[in-house]
Amino acid sequence: MKIFYLLICLFAYLLIAPRARAGSLSLSINPPIIEINALPPSTVTSNLAIQNKSESQVVLRIRITPFKAKLENGELQYLESSSREYLKSSLLLKNVQMLDNGVPAESIALGPTQEKNLTLNVSIPQDTNISDYYFSIIFVSDNNTSPTSNASLNQLGIAANVLLSVGAKEAPNAVLQEFSSGLFFEKGPVPFTVRVKNKGAHFIKPKAEILIKNMFGQNIGKLDLLRVNILSDSTRGIPNALWKEDFLLGLYTATLNLSLSDNGPVFTRSIHFFAFPFEGMILIVIIAIAVIVIRNRLKIYMKK
Repeated sequence: MKIFYLLICLFAYLLIAPRARAGSLSLSINPPIIEINALPPSTVTSNLAIQNKSESQVVLRIRITPFKAKLENGELQYLESSSREYLKSSLLLKNVQMLDNGVPAESIALGPTQEKNLTLNVSIPQDTNISDYYFSIIFVSDNNTSPTSNASLNQLGIAANVLLSVGAKEAPNAVLQEFSSGLFFEKGPVPFTVRVKNKGAHFIKPKAEILIKNMFGQNIGKLDLLRVNILSDSTRGIPNALWKEDFLLGLYTATLNLSLSDNGPVFTRSIHFFAFPFEGMILIVIIAIAVIVIRNRLKIYMKK
């Protein structure tokens, strides 16, 4: 019986142990986003640090994969190798290398908790099209398949995204597609929707704020919105546009000031919303009625 029990324990250990080892990969990368602006012909470089945060050695293959914006929330989509966009990017990406101590590397080995500094090297020929090129530097463990997302890739690996603008910076060409909120609120917080469409050839990083005034024209709130990259020919919603005010009463005016770059142009748009705390007022009325009823009963009782 004891032998049978030991065999069961050994069998369970053999099933569980490989899974525990498989889930040990942990990586970090800095910076997660690299922004480059260059004029052809030129060679540009950028530093990149990757660290193995696990207690075991890992071998990582390096892949350079172009992407485009998938959704308005900043999610990315890797390009199919047969697509026209991929073929356009591949002409430049053949000149992209990752250097390890000055030597081109297609894979790296990291010991336990080791950090390695690499160099991104991009050669831009004279005849390169004036455009933006977006690609990920993907580090994927040697025993896994190619990833399908640019996030930290769970147990597969990690990626840094590169936004490369080839050509002189031009005035941004974009439109404010939407600035809206609800028309009526009983209480806060108040969410705003801000959507910008980039119609230009280069990515932009708008700066935006929302100023809020009450019915008396007093400034009572200000939101500094998160600066996010909006890729060329894409639309993106600016996240975290939320006024965290709980008690609201009356008519409010919210004004968005959106600058497409540090030098403009600037869009300004205002919207209005109304707030009235019905639930709170109903509770106050109920309490007031109860106080009046109790007071009148006390008066009658005292007279008796």
